[in-house]
Amino acid sequence: MLSLWLLTKKNIKLLLRAKASALIILFAPLIIILLLGVSYNSSSLYGLNIGVYSSSFTDEVNSFVNLLQEKEFTINNYDNSETCINDVKKGEIHTCINLPDSFQVNDNTAKEVTFYVDPSRVNIVWMVQEVVQEKFNIKAQELSEGIAQDLLGRLSSAKTDVTSNKNGLNIVKDKANIASSTAVSTKSSLSGLDLSASSTNYSSDIVSNVTSELETAKTKVTAAITALDNSNVSSSEKSSIKSKLNAAESSLSGLTNSVNGTSGIAGLINSLTTELNAAKTKLNSASNTVSNANSNLDSVAAALTESIKSLETIQTNLGAIVSNLEGQKVTDASTISTPLITKIEMVSEENTYLGYLFPAILVIVVMFSSLLLGTTLVMMEKTSPAFLRNFFLPIRKSTFIISTYLTNLFLILIQILIILGISLLFLRDSLPSIPYVALILFVSASMFTFLGMVVGYLFNSEETGVLAAFSIGCLFLFISGVILPLEGLSAIVRELSAFNPFVITENLLRNVFIFGNSLNEIWFDLIMLISYTIVLFIIILIIETLLHKHLVNRFMRHHHRAHRHKDKINKNEA
Repeated sequence: MLSLWLLTKKNIKLLLRAKASALIILFAPLIIILLLGVSYNSSSLYGLNIGVYSSSFTDEVNSFVNLLQEKEFTINNYDNSETCINDVKKGEIHTCINLPDSFQVNDNTAKEVTFYVDPSRVNIVWMVQEVVQEKFNIKAQELSEGIAQDLLGRLSSAKTDVTSNKNGLNIVKDKANIASSTAVSTKSSLSGLDLSASSTNYSSDIVSNVTSELETAKTKVTAAITALDNSNVSSSEKSSIKSKLNAAESSLSGLTNSVNGTSGIAGLINSLTTELNAAKTKLNSASNTVSNANSNLDSVAAALTESIKSLETIQTNLGAIVSNLEGQKVTDASTISTPLITKIEMVSEENTYLGYLFPAILVIVVMFSSLLLGTTLVMMEKTSPAFLRNFFLPIRKSTFIISTYLTNLFLILIQILIILGISLLFLRDSLPSIPYVALILFVSASMFTFLGMVVGYLFNSEETGVLAAFSIGCLFLFISGVILPLEGLSAIVRELSAFNPFVITENLLRNVFIFGNSLNEIWFDLIMLISYTIVLFIIILIIETLLHKHLVNRFMRHHHRAHRHKDKINKNEA
């Protein structure tokens, strides 16, 4: 047990013997955790940059933009949708929102809002949509409440108008009932009239004809008597004939008197008089009934006129109610409940998650491989027995640096070729972008290799140098947005993360690999990465120069100390 304790104590002393190694081992993880804690100590996404495009920035559009600004988003207004979409591809904004000119829904078609997002930013795209969607839900609720309130207002107004018109209909109904009762009564009165004529046939032609014939016969008899008196007939014969003619004349006169007597004509007249009086009575009754019916019909006409006026008023009011209800243009239930719909558009072609994450995977592999290999090769060179001897060779210092760089680059290129070769099996459409990807990876590998070499020159222990290189790589990774979104960082750290070589390299690869952009569109980031490489190379040259002077001084002090001591003694003796 004692031996175990002694061995553990020995290992701890070895680790803590070098102050730099002790600091790296103890404080590197703590520093990383501290930086991440300070950077991500927030639950808000205040770093979201939102682009807004509308063909006309009306008051409604500006009010919605102000609603987004309440969330402390950074809002950029665009006059061109293509510019807005291109900025999404470049990563300058997280989403581009295409807003309509007006949010007022005038028909059964809901207003459409289009989101343009970058699907390659898997860890932030749905978060952006969710956060912004919350504001759209608020706006959609306001619009829905406005439409519903308008609809309820129209229905309430229609209810009030219908209630008021109901009283008018009751008045019309009462007048119609009165008119109907009066018409029925009039009809009953008119139906009770007896206007039938008597069926008795009173003909006076017969009496006239008989009287006329009797008068004619009597005239002829008188003429015969006159003719007999003037004739030459004997008196005895005249007397006999005349007596007969007188008798005939007397009979005819009696018949005439009988025809013209009271027993014939008077009775006929009396019958006619009686019938005429009865007819007169009926006509008087009919006249009274018709007069009453006329009065009743006047009342009915007046009631109907008033009813028509009331109906015309009701018709006008109903027309106003119909116009009011027709003024409600939104009648579809789905439009009322969801007046504002969102549409998601991808700024790149549909791809798999491997395609979206492939740039980040490449950068992770290249970064850690280059950092660790660069540090390891430098540490191997520093701990090599030939390290001191190499300083006295007639070779430029840059040659040693470039040889280490080429060695590391050769190993990295093998890894890159293997990864790209395998990726072509799954991402065949990315073949045209492979040359640009290779160029970016070459510059990135060079930069991370020089950074690893700097770490290797700064530390004496290989383990400590590797741990420091790995810590730097983890720090770059954690503030790159691959694991945790950069939008959760504080403003200062987020601005500094824009200079993170990991972020720069990933943006370059995404623009080339996913969006198919040319180098002309991403030249600034590429120049920045090349600048990092050149600066690190210069730093390595400075470190190499300082290290050379330091080693020469140590060598002179170590190997010529005895010679200097002897010269000093001789000088004193003299």
